[in-house]
Amino acid sequence: MRFDGRTPDSLRPHSLTPGFTSQALGSVLIATGGTRVLCTASLEARTPPWLSEGGWVTAEYAMLPGATRPRGNRKSNGRSKEIQRLIGRSLRAGLDLQKLVGPKGGLSIVCDCDVIEADGGTRTASVTGAWVALEIALRKLVAEGRLSEHPGLGAIAAVSIGIVADEAGVGQGLLDLCYEEDKGAVVDLNVVMRAGDPSLPDPKPGLVEIQGTGERGDFSRAQLDHMLDLAEGGIATLLAAQQVALREAGV
Repeated sequence: MRFDGRTPDSLRPHSLTPGFTSQALGSVLIATGGTRVLCTASLEARTPPWLSEGGWVTAEYAMLPGATRPRGNRKSNGRSKEIQRLIGRSLRAGLDLQKLVGPKGGLSIVCDCDVIEADGGTRTASVTGAWVALEIALRKLVAEGRLSEHPGLGAIAAVSIGIVADEAGVGQGLLDLCYEEDKGAVVDLNVVMRAGDPSLPDPKPGLVEIQGTGERGDFSRAQLDHMLDLAEGGIATLLAAQQVALREAGV
C-alpha cells in the first residue's frame, strides 16, 4: 500500500475539464493528483517554411513560477524544451499529417501546456490533456469546413511508472508516481501509447514512445515488462476518460 492509500496499479484521482478557456480553439484542464495542467490548441497563421506538403502540429511546455515551492523560474530551460519535443512527437503520432489540410493548404496547430501546479507526472499529463485539446480543435475545424477531413489515427495518452524501494529496500513497480514517490524512484519511466484500431475485435493501445532511466540503479527486462503492463492498464483508463471529456465538450 502506498502512502496515499493507492495500490501499485492505481492511477491518482484524475479529471479532464474541456472548454476551460474560451479564446483557444480547443482547451482542457487536466488534473491528476496534485498536478494540474492547462492545455490549449490554437491554429497558427501558416505552416513552417520547411514543410512542403501536409500540415504540422507542435507543442510548447512551461511550468508557471507558482506551480512549485520554492517559486520556479519563468524562463524556458533545457528540461522544458525536451518535454515540449516529447509532447509534439506524441501528438503527431496520432495524426496523418498529410490530411491536416484545408481548402487553402496545410494547417499548423500549436498546443500549449502550462503547468499550474506540479506534483509529479507533468509531462505525461500534458500529453494526455493536449490530445483532448487538439481533438476538440480538429473537430471544430472539420465542422467549420476549414479542414477537409479529420486526420486522426487514434487517441494519444501517457503515464509515468517507476520502481520505488520500500522500507526494506525492495523495489516495486508503481503506476502514476506523485512527487514524493518520483523523487526517490530507483527507475523512472514515461510511456506514451496510441489507442488501438476500434475496427479490430480486441483493439490494444500501441506504444508510441518510452522514456526510461535507471536513476539509482539498473532494472531487468522482467521489471521493464511489468512496468509496461502497468502503463497499458493505466493508459486504457485515461483513454476512456478522454472520450468522456470529448462528449462533455459536445464536439
